[in-house]
Amino acid sequence: MDISSPGIARHNKKTPRCERHDALLQPEERTEFAARFPAGHQAQMAFLLAHYAGNASLVAALLGTGVRTVRRHCRGWPPPPGLRLRRALRRRVVDLVCPRCLSDRAVEQARQANREARRATRRLPRDPGGMDR
Repeated sequence: MDISSPGIARHNKKTPRCERHDALLQPEERTEFAARFPAGHQAQMAFLLAHYAGNASLVAALLGTGVRTVRRHCRGWPPPPGLRLRRALRRRVVDLVCPRCLSDRAVEQARQANREARRATRRLPRDPGGMDR
């Protein structure tokens, strides 16, 4: 039995998965993804806070919970009962860690920058080209 096969890891609940890109990930991307993914809810919350520069209110808004809950959770308190917060937390961390999500985000940011540059050139004041009035 080959334990290192991707089929075994795909069905393991402890292995991080990206719903959009799991089938597209190469084995080396999968290992990089697993190495970068923080283990445990407290580590994931600390990772989100570090990514958003310690802005607990932003993290709370992203997760749909209170600022107090975010701060307590980072200090080691157990998460509130229910799966909603844990699923939202995992989804946000996966979006920040998945190599394909990162490349998709970079491509989208480049497209947005090109759009903004085109809009900025359209908004430049035009010279009327006639006589001074």
